[in-house]
Amino acid sequence: MKNLKLRSALLILLPFVIIACQNNEKPLPVTKTSDAEITALITEQVDSLYAVYERFEYDWIDFYADNYVAIYPDSPIQNLTKDSLITQWEQIYKKYDVQLIHRGRPTIIPSEDMAISYNTFNEIFINKESLDTIKNTGTYIINWKRQSDDSWKIVFETLQNH
Repeated sequence: MKNLKLRSALLILLPFVIIACQNNEKPLPVTKTSDAEITALITEQVDSLYAVYERFEYDWIDFYADNYVAIYPDSPIQNLTKDSLITQWEQIYKKYDVQLIHRGRPTIIPSEDMAISYNTFNEIFINKESLDTIKNTGTYIINWKRQSDDSWKIVFETLQNH
């Protein structure tokens, strides 16, 4: 149990370390936003992301920064682009019909120009040829970063399958 808590803490802190080490973006706006306002903004972003994702088109990829970091189960840390994400999902949508069954309300951890959101998800992938179904449930963890234009983009994502 202690090891699980340590891993969870590391997963939550890792995006901050990764993003802090990448200092190649434009200066942040001087606008100060309260934690309550950031929490409301990010909750709205997550709700919007899922509303678009449920249509299973590619518009949800607009929520990502042009370059972002991802850690997926059984994979190394990856520096990815929106274009690589589109390519990945073109292959998925070609083979599967994807249905989001449920997603939990996000928990938000705000911090001035960054925020972490995490929530549960339950979706299925239906093979278009065989109609076999793959159930995909877990927890989705995202690091949002305020951009120079005051928008918020995903700069890190990971998930933990249950």
